[in-house]
Amino acid sequence: MGQDREDGGITVSLTFYNGFKELLPSSLRRLLSFLNQNLFARSTLRRKYGSWFEIDWRKKFRTISDGDWKRAYDEAWKHRWNDCVEETDAGLFMNALGTPGSVVDIGCGQGSLAMRFARDGFLVTGVDVSSEALRLARANAAKYEVKVDWIEGFAEHLPFPDKSFDYLTCAHTIEHVRDLDAVAREFKRITRKKIVILTPKQEFKLYMDNYHTQFFDTEEKLVNAFGLKRYECREIDCGSHTSEFRGKAWFYTAHVDA
Repeated sequence: MGQDREDGGITVSLTFYNGFKELLPSSLRRLLSFLNQNLFARSTLRRKYGSWFEIDWRKKFRTISDGDWKRAYDEAWKHRWNDCVEETDAGLFMNALGTPGSVVDIGCGQGSLAMRFARDGFLVTGVDVSSEALRLARANAAKYEVKVDWIEGFAEHLPFPDKSFDYLTCAHTIEHVRDLDAVAREFKRITRKKIVILTPKQEFKLYMDNYHTQFFDTEEKLVNAFGLKRYECREIDCGSHTSEFRGKAWFYTAHVDA
């Protein structure tokens, strides 16, 4: 999930606040986070978003039904604007993939990354759990006259035969899944060559303005989740972004055929 549809200065204020926090000693950042989580965060989220936003998502996500999960993300796409990835991130993905081939973009959202691949000669399939996100993606693809196959589904059980795609990409999505082990198995099962992932470098917090369920505060957590021998994982800075996540992130590329 990204910004509110009516921004109202949120972009500027968040960028300033995140930049300010980075200047503080780590001990003071942790103290501010502790105080916010325990005193203000829950009530702030309720005032900001109202009833559509599931404040206690991280308490409930393991027992939420598939239908309720889909409905939650449909509501998020109706209420919040998300450009999925910025041009700098799209460039990272393009460089990582290399030679055009077939690619499946998991958590494609409204389709900005998938459409970039299609314009650059890839055979593209976009997958998302939200029918509302896919509705936006289809409209965008029609507007820009690019061909992408759009599929609704969960990352934990992808509707494709083994080794269906040369590449798999996943931008700001793996932090949203219910079962990380199942997702890693599925990603490796359907991919022939490379898996490329962009995900936030974050510590767990109970109350946040998103539905994140997996937290990768260290490189090892991401690398160990996939267990692939030949990989590159590097930290990138998304703090200056005007859409999607702002802060430090991991950019992970692994060879499935290694």
